[in-house]
Amino acid sequence: MLDTRVTARRRRLPSRPVSPVAALSPSLATWTAIAIAIAMVIGVAGPGQARAQTGNPPPHRYLGTWNYDQPVRESMRNIAVISCPDTGTNCRPIPPLHVPQIGDITFSKAAGGGIVGRTDQGCTWTFAVRSTSLELNPPSQNCFNRVIGSAYTITRWSVTVSGDRERETIEAVSHQPNGDYEFRLDKGSRTRVGKDAWAQARKVFPGAWRYDASDPRSRVNLLTTRYTDPDGQVRTVQTPQQGLVTFTSGHKNIVTARTENGCDWTLAARGNTARLEPAVQTCETALGTTTLTFWTIASDGGHQASVMAGVDERGGNLVLSVGSLTKR
Repeated sequence: MLDTRVTARRRRLPSRPVSPVAALSPSLATWTAIAIAIAMVIGVAGPGQARAQTGNPPPHRYLGTWNYDQPVRESMRNIAVISCPDTGTNCRPIPPLHVPQIGDITFSKAAGGGIVGRTDQGCTWTFAVRSTSLELNPPSQNCFNRVIGSAYTITRWSVTVSGDRERETIEAVSHQPNGDYEFRLDKGSRTRVGKDAWAQARKVFPGAWRYDASDPRSRVNLLTTRYTDPDGQVRTVQTPQQGLVTFTSGHKNIVTARTENGCDWTLAARGNTARLEPAVQTCETALGTTTLTFWTIASDGGHQASVMAGVDERGGNLVLSVGSLTKR
């Protein structure tokens, strides 16, 4: 996990069982690595900036910050499918995993007329402006995500824009110790963050929210923690993510998330998306110090999808890759 700890106001981590309820089976361990590896589409800087083609429309229509819309499993909107291809890889064949996509990307101009896209996890991609779309350029760019500690390569990323709505398709490869897995997002959908983003956020975040029942098969609300034992062996365990979280709105785009044990965390909310602000926060509990290094949430006012990462009281690296809450 991120090797950086900064001094912040004392925060508390959402409560969960102290002891792991189960060790991961081989198949669940495989999907844990994959689900963590591609909980969201992010990346690091690619090669040189792309140049726009002569006669193409101006790139200003793409500029700005865009939030993923609320994921919908029934229609597969913003639901990525991760699977082991039939040929060409040494991955273990496992039924496809569906992973909600949340978070934001900011498009800005690059030298030479191209576009740079920076995601909410601090990673960067480069695009070329074509006649009707943005296209990843060069078409194969690699990411090592420091938050999740895993690498993958995006081989195709196509973006189209109509007004304040954006559509995208993504094809990628997740590089795991047991092989390369295919990632596809066929129905990506985003909305531009506008001047009324805070007003929108105040409508969809405040209130009491409860974590839905955990489901090992879909990875919903399954908190994965990796511990390093004294002999150097890495032990991976899972616990259901449970409890009530109450959100209240403050000033300057800030919402506060309070858990049942009285712990507070602050997030910057714009439109339907909120993320941890400041980026690293700590919590003193009876069991020790916990740290959150990442927490992004998408809300439509009735349901929340979230991704969380950090370090627990016993020094284990924790990730909640498919968080799901319902408003009471």
